[in-house]
Amino acid sequence: MHALAIAIVVAVGIGSAAHAQQRSTRDMMNDKVNDMKARFAQTFEQCQALATSRGYRLADDGEEGDYRAVMMFIEGCIMGKQR
Repeated sequence: MHALAIAIVVAVGIGSAAHAQQRSTRDMMNDKVNDMKARFAQTFEQCQALATSRGYRLADDGEEGDYRAVMMFIEGCIMGKQR
C-alpha cells in the first residue's frame, strides 16, 4: 500500500512537471510573437494573412508543433524567405 501511494505521488509529480514545461514553452513562443508584432507590426500582419492563405492554423490551443510551424513561417516571411 505504501509503494502504491509513492507511485501515485511520483506520477502526479511527473505530470505536473511536464505540464509546467509545456506552459513554459508556450509562454516563450507568445513572448516571441509579441516581440515580432511590436517590431514588425504591418509586416507581421501581412505574413500572418499569407500563412492563413496557405493553410496554417493560427489558433494557439492546438498542437505545439502547429503553433511553432506558423511562427517559423511568419518569421521566415518577415525575413523575406516566403513568397
